[in-house]
Amino acid sequence: MSRLTVVILILLSIYTQQVIGGSFFIYNQVRHGSLMKVHCKSKDNDMGWHVRKYGGVYGFDFRDNLFGSTLFWCNIWQGPHLEHFQVIVAFESRQYHDLNAWVRWSVRGDGIYQSINGATPWKFKYNWDNKLLKIGGS
Repeated sequence: MSRLTVVILILLSIYTQQVIGGSFFIYNQVRHGSLMKVHCKSKDNDMGWHVRKYGGVYGFDFRDNLFGSTLFWCNIWQGPHLEHFQVIVAFESRQYHDLNAWVRWSVRGDGIYQSINGATPWKFKYNWDNKLLKIGGS
């Protein structure tokens, strides 16, 4: 093995040990009796289908990819018959300054709220059924 190859392998191993991860969790806070169904994916991973009762949570921790460009999106349904739907960007590592970002999502009857690294109050991010957010008054 050439010296250059050895140096590259050493640098790569040091860099990959420094790769940081993130996490996101989605809480069903709609109302008693309402189910939440979640299906999350990234470019390389399909996390499968998950159903949670009121008060339930779905989420996981992961390591960011080598280039710091991890992106997970989730399809979320809620309601007694899962009649309301929304797609969210659950985690996009390029959005966060903290390399260990933990993102929490609160699924509620009036929409979907986000908290990053424990920030309060939670920020309203998505309406149900792909309806646009109203900006300003009416």
